[in-house]
Amino acid sequence: MIERSEPRNAPRILTPELAGEPETKLHSGLQTCEVCGNEYDKPLEIVMNGISHYFDCFECAIHSLAPKCSHCGCRIIGHGHEASGVMYCCAHCAQHQGISSLKDRAN
Repeated sequence: MIERSEPRNAPRILTPELAGEPETKLHSGLQTCEVCGNEYDKPLEIVMNGISHYFDCFECAIHSLAPKCSHCGCRIIGHGHEASGVMYCCAHCAQHQGISSLKDRAN
C-alpha cells in the first residue's frame, strides 16, 4: 500500500459509498446541503481547515468552496494560476490584470 502525504488543509472528501455505513463521528447520515438546503442521505462531507461542510452534489460544493478568478469571477475548479496571492482561472485573465509572467503552456 502506498501512503499519500496530503497538505494539512487539503479538503477531505467522504465518498457517497460511506453514506450507508453506521453513524460515525465523521458521518451521521442525513445532512442538509449548505447551498441549496436539500436534505440528503448521501452527502459529500468536505473538511477544509478542520471545518466540515456538507453538500448534496459537487456543483453545490464548487459554488460554495471553489475560489473565484480575480478577473472574470468564474469558479476555479482546477489548479488555476496564482500570482502574489491572487487567483486567476487562466493566464489570459492574469494578463488582463497586468501579470505577464504566467503562461497556460510551457512553449
